[in-house]
Amino acid sequence: MIDTSKLAEHGFFPRQEGHWFAPEADRYIFDMRLCRGGAGWVQYDTSQDAWYFGVWVHLESRQVVNYAEGDLYVDTYETVEEFRTKLKEMAEFYGDPPPAFTAIGLDGSVTRYYDERPTA
Repeated sequence: MIDTSKLAEHGFFPRQEGHWFAPEADRYIFDMRLCRGGAGWVQYDTSQDAWYFGVWVHLESRQVVNYAEGDLYVDTYETVEEFRTKLKEMAEFYGDPPPAFTAIGLDGSVTRYYDERPTA
């Protein structure tokens, strides 16, 4: 779960409830500190992932974090059903996940490997 009281330490300032902004931030503050895998977070892979964009999900706390070009949105869902609905909406909106990585065999064959997206 993101402790929103600590966002100012990372250059974010509040805009409105659930929305913060940091003009000098990038997605790596989330990968390395705020939404680390060891803390229960899972990156929600999209074809749009870049240094300026990312989505993370915390299954236990039912939180979704969206970061895009300095804007940060943190949404917490009260019930498992609301959370499931959100994850389904995200899957429809973002489409199929991109490959986590691609392997090319010596014979030129291509194999794509995918991470499973989180489900509630």
